[in-house]
Amino acid sequence: MARGSILALLLLCAGCIGTTPEEELAAAQGDDPNPPEGPTHRPGQRCLACHGEDYDPGGEVFLLAGTVYRRAGDALGLASAEVEITDDDGEIFRISTNRAGNFMVSLGGGRPYEGWLGVASAPVFPLQVTVRAGGAEQTMRNVVHREGACAACHDRAGKSATSNGAVYVEETP
Repeated sequence: MARGSILALLLLCAGCIGTTPEEELAAAQGDDPNPPEGPTHRPGQRCLACHGEDYDPGGEVFLLAGTVYRRAGDALGLASAEVEITDDDGEIFRISTNRAGNFMVSLGGGRPYEGWLGVASAPVFPLQVTVRAGGAEQTMRNVVHREGACAACHDRAGKSATSNGAVYVEETP
């Protein structure tokens, strides 16, 4: 009888043990259990869900990361867009997006791929961000206060109560 009670109690407790918020964010990235690896995977998704300081399942840890599109409604990211980030100390960081439109910033030396910038020290929040490509330019009207994943506030699905829409360079004609 006691063993049955203990087993029942353990099963009940196991039901209370859930996933962490970081694991939930990572799971929300999609149901592909084996996404393509490398700097061009998962454009438009919340990069720091899997590559953040608080949750990193064995890959790179990014300070800032996101995807830039030519226009807000585009399905594919924009290659070779310039992302300019100015931190609260006035330091300017510039990076070009890779072929998927992705960019990422992390601490440390050089990486062998496009879209990545290594910095000696973390940018100081708040941040001002401008994106440029083909003579077009967009500057965020607000500053980035603390979240380094662009997709935390910029869902490529479009504007909503919780999203400003995709990060883009050109207004839709």
